[in-house]
Amino acid sequence: VDRQRLVLEWSQERLLKWLAVGLISLVAFETLAVATAMPTVVSSLEGANLYALAMGITMATQLIATALAGPWSDNRSPQSCLYTGVLLFVVGLTICTFSPSMQIFVLGRAIQGFGGGLSMVPLYTIIGNHVHPLRQPPFFAAFAAAWVLPALIGPGIAGLVVQYASWRWIFGFVPVVFLIAFPVLVKVTATLPRTEPADSDGSTKRRVLLAVGAGVSVALLQVMSGTEPDEFTPLILLIIAVSAILTFVFMKPLLPAGTFTAKRGLPSTVLLRGLANGTFIGVETFLPLLLQLVHGWDPASAGLVLTVGSITWAIGSAVSGRITDQAKRAQLPVIGTLVQLVGTAITFAGVFEGVPGAAIIIGWTITGLGIGLIYPTMTVHALAMTKTRNKGKTSSALQMADTLGGAFCVAAAGIAYALVLPNLSPAFAAAIGLMVVILVMAMPIARRISPLPDSDEALQLQETQQL
Repeated sequence: VDRQRLVLEWSQERLLKWLAVGLISLVAFETLAVATAMPTVVSSLEGANLYALAMGITMATQLIATALAGPWSDNRSPQSCLYTGVLLFVVGLTICTFSPSMQIFVLGRAIQGFGGGLSMVPLYTIIGNHVHPLRQPPFFAAFAAAWVLPALIGPGIAGLVVQYASWRWIFGFVPVVFLIAFPVLVKVTATLPRTEPADSDGSTKRRVLLAVGAGVSVALLQVMSGTEPDEFTPLILLIIAVSAILTFVFMKPLLPAGTFTAKRGLPSTVLLRGLANGTFIGVETFLPLLLQLVHGWDPASAGLVLTVGSITWAIGSAVSGRITDQAKRAQLPVIGTLVQLVGTAITFAGVFEGVPGAAIIIGWTITGLGIGLIYPTMTVHALAMTKTRNKGKTSSALQMADTLGGAFCVAAAGIAYALVLPNLSPAFAAAIGLMVVILVMAMPIARRISPLPDSDEALQLQETQQL
C-alpha cells in the first residue's frame, strides 16, 4: 500500500487525537479513582482477603490480552481489535458496578484488564501506520498530557463520591461515556486503508498460552505481596521465587529476541520502557501511605504527590514532543533515565522520619519529569525501527513491557515492604530502595537503544527519519 495513501488527512488525524486523548483520560480517571475507592469496595463486599488480587488482576489479564492484540492487529486489523477491547472494558466495569460479591467484582476487574490490553496496542498501531512520523512525537506526548486533569481531580472526586454517594458510581460512570464516544471512534477508524498483513507463522496460539502463563505467574506474585510479615515461610518464599522465574520464562518468547540481555536496538528500547514504567509505578504505589504513616500527612495532602508526578510527566512528554532534531532526541533516553534516577533517590531519602516529607514531593516532581522524557520517546523510537506490517507486534511488545514492568515491580516492592514490617521506615526503604537499584541498572541500557549500524532496524530507522 502506498505510504502517502496510508497517512491520515489533517482533519481525521486531529479528530483521532481528540478521541484517543479522551479515551485515555477516562482510563486515567478510572485508574486513579479505583485506588481511592478500593478500601470501601472490599469493606462493602466483605472481601478484604481478595484486596491484593482485585488490585493486581487487571495487570495480569492485560498482559495476556496485549500478547494477543499484537498479532491480531497485524494479521487482521487494528480496528477490530480496538473495538473488541473497548467493549470488553465497558463490560468489565459494568460487572464491577453491579457486583453482589467480591468474587464477581474480581471477575469484572479481570475482564476490564483484558479489554484494556486489547485497546492500547491497536491504538498505537493505527498511529504508527497512519500518522506521519514527524507528527507522532506530539501525538504520544498528548497521551501523557491526558493524565494531567484526571490526576488533578480524580482522587478528590472519587473520595467525595465514595463518601456521599456510592463506590459503584466510580465504576458505572465511565462505561456510559465510553458508549457515547464509541460510534465516533468507529466512524473515524473504520475507513482507514488496510496495511499489508504480516506473514502469519501460526504462532498466535502459542503466544496466548505463554501470555496466560506469564499472567498467572504475575497474579500469584501480586497475591504473595500481601503476605503478613510472620507468614513468610520457606514454602511462601519458594513460591515467590518460582513465580518470578516462570514470569520471565513465559515472557521471553513474547518480547523481541535479546530483550532480557539488553541487545542493542529494539530489545533494549523495550526493556528500558519496562524498567522506567515499572520502577515509577513501584515507587508511586507507596508514596501516599509513606507520607501518612511516617510523616503524619492527612490523606488529601498525601494525594498531592500523585498529582505533581503526573503533571511533570506531562511536561517532560511535551518537551520531548517538541524536540525534532534527531541528534538531540537520541540523548533523551539517557537524560530522562538519569533525571528519573536522581528524583527517585531524593524520594528515597524521604523514607526517614528526620527528613521532611516535602523531600518526597520534590523528588517525585523530578522523577515525573524524567519518565516524561523517556516514555513517548521510546514509543516513537521503537515504531521508527519497525516495518509497517510489524508495528502491531512492536506496539504489543511495548505494552507488554509496560504491564510486566508495572506488575512485577509493584509485587517486588510489596514483598520487600512486607518482609521488613512492622518497622515502617526500614520497610519503605526496602521497597523504594529496590526500585533505585533497578534504575541504576537501567542507566547503561539507555545507551543501547540505538541499533547496530547497517542492521535492518538501522536501515528502517533511517528510512523513517527521511520521510
